[in-house]
Amino acid sequence: MDKEKIKEWIIQEFKNGEIRDTWFPMLSVSGMRDYSETVHSTGLNYITEIGRRLDGYTAVSEYPVYPISESFGHSITREVRPDSIWYNKEGLKPVLVSEFERFENSVAKNNKLREKIENLLIAYHQLGGNLPIILFVYWSHSGIVPKDIDKYISIFDEGFRLSNGTYINGINSFESDYLVYQAVAKGNKEKLTINKWIQVK
Repeated sequence: MDKEKIKEWIIQEFKNGEIRDTWFPMLSVSGMRDYSETVHSTGLNYITEIGRRLDGYTAVSEYPVYPISESFGHSITREVRPDSIWYNKEGLKPVLVSEFERFENSVAKNNKLREKIENLLIAYHQLGGNLPIILFVYWSHSGIVPKDIDKYISIFDEGFRLSNGTYINGINSFESDYLVYQAVAKGNKEKLTINKWIQVK
């Protein structure tokens, strides 16, 4: 699996927005109503479509990952359902897991951001621990920047401990990379566009 090919595909798409403009004009041009899960649903399906447009790969949205306790040596109680998982068509080996999460500066949203990053790391291990890419995108309105984003991103490298005491290792940096993006929203609740995707890591 070509890790660099996948990374470059993502980076270029977020930069030029060709798939976004063609298949998700509500993100880049016409705007959408920020109601319930509309933005989340649109964003995660956009990420999934990016995977489907990459030659030799396919992708699914909101796919539950079966807990494999052997990945950690003991049982994992948290079920995870990444927003998008990409697979190599040849052998259907997973190559990417992704989350797309809203962010606002509040304790609750900070906790949610951390939980989503932890879930990505759990999914990464349960899918074999050697996926080429983890992709985390948080979206926010212009001017809103998470104060502790570096602390949360470091979970990918350092790992974390579950509430039951189980330690979840960070990624294997020899095999895997992670990409972190901030998607910046403009407009109001009646007409919101997200057409600026900034690489954070």
